[in-house]
Parts: sequence; C-alpha cells; structure tokens
Amino acid sequence: MHRRNNGLSPELKLIDAATSDEVEVDSLTVSRFESLSAADYHLSTLYVPHPKTMTPAQRGALEAIGGGIWDAGLSAARIFSSGASVISMPSSAELKNAPSVSSAGVGNASLPGKRHLQVNPNAAGPGLKVFIQSPYDCVLAIKRDLTDHYNWEVEHENYKDAWELIDDHPEIVASTASLPPEASPTSTPSQKQGSLQEFFADESASQTTVSAARTNQNSATEKEKRRIGDLWVQQLVNAGDWKQAGKVAGRVLGTSQRWEHWVWKFAQTSHFNEIAPHIPKKQMQPPLPSLVYEVVLGHYIIHDRIRFKHLLEDWDPALFDINSVIEAIKSKLSAGDVTEDSIEGDEEGRDWRILQDALAKLYLANGRQRDALRCYIRLQNADAAMVLIRDFHLVEAVREDVPGFILLRVSKEQMESASLAELEESSSEAVTVLVDEACRGNVPAYDVVTQLQAKGASFQPFLFFYLRTLWKPESQERKGKTAKERVTAGRLAVDGKHIAEEFADLMVELFAEYDRELLIKYLRESQSYDLGKATTICEKREYIPELVYVLLQTFPRPTTDRFTGTSYPKPGKPNAHSTSSSKDSPMSVSPLPSPRSKMILISGTICSNIQWISHTSFAVFSKKSVPPSTQFNSSVASPKVWKLKA
Repeated sequence: MHRRNNGLSPELKLIDAATSDEVEVDSLTVSRFESLSAADYHLSTLYVPHPKTMTPAQRGALEAIGGGIWDAGLSAARIFSSGASVISMPSSAELKNAPSVSSAGVGNASLPGKRHLQVNPNAAGPGLKVFIQSPYDCVLAIKRDLTDHYNWEVEHENYKDAWELIDDHPEIVASTASLPPEASPTSTPSQKQGSLQEFFADESASQTTVSAARTNQNSATEKEKRRIGDLWVQQLVNAGDWKQAGKVAGRVLGTSQRWEHWVWKFAQTSHFNEIAPHIPKKQMQPPLPSLVYEVVLGHYIIHDRIRFKHLLEDWDPALFDINSVIEAIKSKLSAGDVTEDSIEGDEEGRDWRILQDALAKLYLANGRQRDALRCYIRLQNADAAMVLIRDFHLVEAVREDVPGFILLRVSKEQMESASLAELEESSSEAVTVLVDEACRGNVPAYDVVTQLQAKGASFQPFLFFYLRTLWKPESQERKGKTAKERVTAGRLAVDGKHIAEEFADLMVELFAEYDRELLIKYLRESQSYDLGKATTICEKREYIPELVYVLLQTFPRPTTDRFTGTSYPKPGKPNAHSTSSSKDSPMSVSPLPSPRSKMILISGTICSNIQWISHTSFAVFSKKSVPPSTQFNSSVASPKVWKLKA
C-alpha cells in the first residue's frame, strides 16, 4: 500500500526574470500544510486602484466582482468549494441573491446563510494584492508601508531608526491613528514580511497624502517622538554612552519635565560635560525650572570657568535666577583661590577676569549698571566702561574708584616701565572725563586728588596730568559746534582753573617734578600758593631762577625805572594766600644797607647784590658758598640778569 509523505512548509520564492537568480525566499504560515501537496496551493493577484484615481468603468468592474475580494483567485471557488475546505462557498444561486459589494465596502460582504466574515483591512485598501491560497488558508501579501517598518523598528528596539523615521515621516502616526484595529480571522493570517512585500509594491501605493488634518495630528506625532526619544536616551545611558546620550537628548527631549529628569540623571552621576551643552538655550513652555540651570552654572563656577563662560554667553539670563548666580561668583572670588595673580592655563588672572566679566554681564542683565561699571573698571575694559558711562550717564559713579578708572587703558607693564609721555597718552581719555566732570560738579576734584594721593608715588604722574589739565588754559580748550556750546565750554575752562587753585601748593610740587617750564609760568600767574612752601621746593631742587623769583615776592619792587625814570603802578600786596613769612622759611634773608640792592643767604650760599634793574628785571651780581656765620663783602661781579614777564 502506497503511503503519502507529509508535505513540507510552503515557501514563496522570488526569481529575477532577467537573470533567473533567486532574490528572496520566505516561509508561509499555512494550517495543516503536512497534508497538502503543491497542487493544493494557488497564487493569484489583484490590483485595486486608489479611489481618487479610479474611472467610473474601473469602479463598476470592481463592483462586478460580487463576492468581494475573496473571489480574486481564478480558481478560488473551486478550492473553497472542495471537500477539504473548512469554509465552503455558497452556490451560484445564493451568489445571485447576494447583494453586490461596492469598492467602498469590499471587506464587509455578507454571505446568506453563513456567518459574517470580517475582511482584513489591508485587503480593502488600494494597491497590488497577492493571494496565496490553500484549502485551509488564504495568505494576503501586500507592500509593507512605513507604519509596518516603524513598528518593526520599535519591536526590535532600534529606537534611533524609529525616531528618525517618524521625524522624516510624521504621517506615520497619523495613518496609524486613522486605521481601524486589525482583526483577521484566525484561519487567514496575514503575512507581511519585509522584502517580499516590497517586491510587489507599486509606487502609487507608497505615496501618502497628508491632509490638513496633519495639524491636528501634530501633537500626537510629537508625543510619539518624545516617547521613542526617551527610550533612545535610556538605551544609550544603559550602555554607558553618556556623551552620545547627551547629544541625543538635545534632539529628542521636547518637554521641560523630561529635560529636568535627564539633567538630574546626568548631574547625579557627575556627567555635567555631556549634558550641559545641549540643555535648551531659550525658554520652554512650560519653563524648565531655573534651579536646573543654576546647578549647572554653579558646578562650572567651581570646577571649570572656561565652560562657565561659554554657557553664560549661550544661555538667556531669563532662564535662571541672576542673583543666585551672582552670589555664587562672589562667593568663589571671596574664597581667595581665584585672584588677579593666580595662574590658570599658563595665564595670569585668567579665571579672575572670566568671573569679573561674568559679574558685569549679570549686573547689566539685572539692571545694576553702576555695579557693572565697577567690574569693567577692575578689568580695565575701557571700551565697555566708556559705553556704560555714555549710555547710562554714570560719570559720577567713577568717583568711587578714580585710580581704577584712570588705569582703564594703562597696563601693569606700563606702570612699571613706561615713560611719562606713554602714561599720559594711555590715561588722557580718563583724565579728560574727570576734568570735565569736575568742572560740571559731578566728580569733585577733592575726591580725585585724595584717592590718587592715597595710592602713593606710583600715581603721582596721573595726579600731575589731572591738575595740569584742570589748570592749564590751553589744555582746557573745548570745541563747540554752536556759539552757545563754545560759551559754555569757555565757562567750564575758567571754572576748572579756579578749582585747580585749591591745590596750588600741590601743583607747585608736581610742576617742579614733571614740568619745570610750567612751574615758572604757574609761579608768575598764580597768587594762591604758599611762598614759604614754594621756596622750600625750589631750594631743594636748586631751581635758582624760580627760587629768586619767589623770594623777590617778599620785597617791594621799585616804582620807577632806574634807567628811564618811568613810573610804575604801585605794586599789589604780597601773596594773599601765603601763610609763611620770610622768617618762617628755612632761608635766611637779609637786606644790604643800600636801598637799591639786596643780599640773600640761602643755606650757606650767598647771593649778593640782588638788585632791581626795572620793574620787571633783577640781577644777581655774585654768588659763592660760605659758612653761615662768615662775613662777606658785597663786591660787584659780572651780573646774571633775569627778566620777569608781566
């Protein structure tokens, strides 16, 4: 007795017609395949156009199919009516009485006298349908669409590919939401294997038109993207790839809630560097808690000022509490390990400058321009300081740190080795501002002088520049565009000269140190300095012409020229501001018996026969060194004559 062998599991093979090569092999899930032979299987196809592209004739042809999509196979009726079939087809008479099925209702046909058959929704859609039929099953093969691809990626935890797929094709979520739930009869499982289904694809079926309803689905799409993105980040974190996880978080995290969760996750494991560059730089809705930003900034204030600088430049100040960050910076500066002299990265004071600059920017963002100006003065950032002074009228604020303001453009190297001319050039802008504001009453000259004197000898040149500019008439020239402006400028120049006279004795000392020509000019024009102090200064420096001029102010001048007989106005009173008489001076001054000559003993140096030649000229006829108690003769020698300017 011949015994039939069990059948093998059926396979669907794709053969390239041009080369006869086997392209793909796919196993089919068919019930009771052991009892079936090759003759029991049949393959048929049906192409269903898209409803929008169908003509009336095509639509009528589909309606004429009658029994619906189950009649697509050429021999389907024979197979399903065989004795081996589990489900028998109705007779032709029953089919005639059955209602016809339109293209819109292809999968919902009801057969009289039989149970209702629910058709797979994929069979009702447009496109190419491939049916592999057996006495027990009908396997439907269609093109695998993007939704199938997306679901496959998610099932296999390929979250990167899934997220990028939904990012490129947001309609995937819309199509998934619009499809009815799949429910196929257990006897007709649907096979949707990758490349086999794509082999039977038609391009028109792959095109999905996104209607205006896409806007309504946008929230659903974004929600799904965030869900997959969160899974992607978690997958990378579990793998220990924190750097890549931070980058991905910057792409996929779309809500403040998830950002807060992941920032704390990174912070707790000290992976600030991996997440900080990707934290949102603009305000989210709802906003990300400011504490998130403050914790990150606080970490870098302590550990990495370079990164702190970059984050502060990138982040909107509205993202965090400015006062909290300011206090953190001040706390770090007060700790003492970050100073102007500390070395970071082979650079002196690098981190100190970063923190000071950050303070200035935060003060500005907080509306505290005066505090910001102090920071820029400490940093010697002249451009930023001058902009603040001009834009916010903060000139009076510099009175709190005049030395720092003057040094805005003066480097430490210049302070140590620069010439007087270089120092003058570097400080001229600041000195001019201080002089102008002193004339306007905004920055009192007393405050400037007091602060510069308190800084010691190294700031004496700047004190000289300030007082010279304040007093010297030609330094006070101001150019105005209108007559009114020129009048105002001239009045300020006069006011400056009067203000400078309050420091007359100091100017004598400074002019003697830095500008001897200006000294004699000042001695002749001013009536404010103390004669005794001026005498001491000139004697100490052995400035004989200046010394003689000062001493002659204590003797009356002739009322007539000894040569021409010209009468002169009666000379005025001695220096009104002089508080020391000749006897208070360290000099010993004694007149000669002759009313026309004078003799002066200056610290052991005898200047004899000092005579007025005219109202504006005098002569010293001899000078020699002798002990103070030595007697002398007033012998006349070749005279040296000084001319006094009117």
